Amino acid sequence: MRILLLLLLSSASFADAIYKLGLGSCIDQDYPTPAWKSLKEESIDAFFFLGDNIYGDVPSGRLDNIEISYKKFNEQMPNWLKNTEKMAIWDDHDYGLNDGGESYIFKDISQKLYNDAWNISKDDPRRFREGIYFSEIKEISGKKVLFVGLDTRYFRSNLIKIGNSYKPHKNLNTTILGSAQWRWLEKELSREYDLVILATSIQVLATEHRFEKWSNFPHERNKLLSLLNSIDSNVLIISGDRHRAGFYKTGNIYEFTSSSINKGLFPSYETDSLLLGNTHTQNNYGIIEFHKNSLLLFIKDENMNVLESLEIPLK
Repeated sequence: MRILLLLLLSSASFADAIYKLGLGSCIDQDYPTPAWKSLKEESIDAFFFLGDNIYGDVPSGRLDNIEISYKKFNEQMPNWLKNTEKMAIWDDHDYGLNDGGESYIFKDISQKLYNDAWNISKDDPRRFREGIYFSEIKEISGKKVLFVGLDTRYFRSNLIKIGNSYKPHKNLNTTILGSAQWRWLEKELSREYDLVILATSIQVLATEHRFEKWSNFPHERNKLLSLLNSIDSNVLIISGDRHRAGFYKTGNIYEFTSSSINKGLFPSYETDSLLLGNTHTQNNYGIIEFHKNSLLLFIKDENMNVLESLEIPLK
């Protein structure tokens, strides 16, 4: 039955899709990327890079290797992708410091390298304010879709690590987004739209693994979920980072984690109380198909095989 459902969803989507968004994270510029060939065959309209788009960080935090890594990444990007619309946020390995946050001393220089590498226009706010967060509204099939890209690095307070696990903060003065980005986000979410797709490099809904996640700052996670629950629109969170892909849900909020494109892990089991289906550690990418009354979500391996699928009805 599950295989039949996947086949039905897949065949229906190819016939009816109005707009197709690819997404993914964790791309090592020194590794081959078979997924690019598959994504070309998907005929996507745009691609959202969810962080760790290069691996250029070194323990010292110096940025020489970031510049080299961006150069390799751009040289290896296939022509079809160069000519496809792209959106991007960063995570630690393209920020410049593993698990780095607001105390990273080269973050302002790193932001300039990011802006240059992604050809951010000279009049874009990312060129003259701190942080690489952004938003834009697209009209897709008569619906206004608000795309929001968050910066979970530039302002993030230091983590608490005990052994090999990150632990939740009790200090309510700690932050992920910082006060300026929070004010901006509240304003953006007050705009008129039918669907918001909110990109964050680290996971929001998953709480039970030991790695970086929004629940390391539970007051920030609660604030975000409260804000998202207050809007009368469809909400889809997209995230990366984990080298593990999956779907999650709480109430009417969904999360699609897509990771990694070419740095997959040996299979290992992981679950979560908010997980739908299974997680997948092999190389993978995500597809979001926009239909008149729903979104179809697919996790696919680098050879286009469907690993998980999900339909989200639209209001």
